[in-house]
Amino acid sequence: MSVVTTHLDDLMFVLRASEGLHLQAETAESLRTQLAAQLNVIRPELASRIRALDDWHAEVLADFIAEALVMAAALDHPPGIRSGADDTRVG
Repeated sequence: MSVVTTHLDDLMFVLRASEGLHLQAETAESLRTQLAAQLNVIRPELASRIRALDDWHAEVLADFIAEALVMAAALDHPPGIRSGADDTRVG
């Protein structure tokens, strides 16, 4: 757990930088390139570490980002909580 705690800020930067990426169509190389380009401006040392990931770790990172997006969507619309916009009743 200490490894996660140590890199939690890095993971948050990666998640923020991944906004707008289309992960289902990305290859490991493309993910590394796009993320590094996003991070290069604000965290160049983290961008370098992303570029250095091997394909397996880049794929794990893509899975992590995809799961985080699913979780964020679930938090936006928790099951069992409906808004007026969700109402499909007629009349």
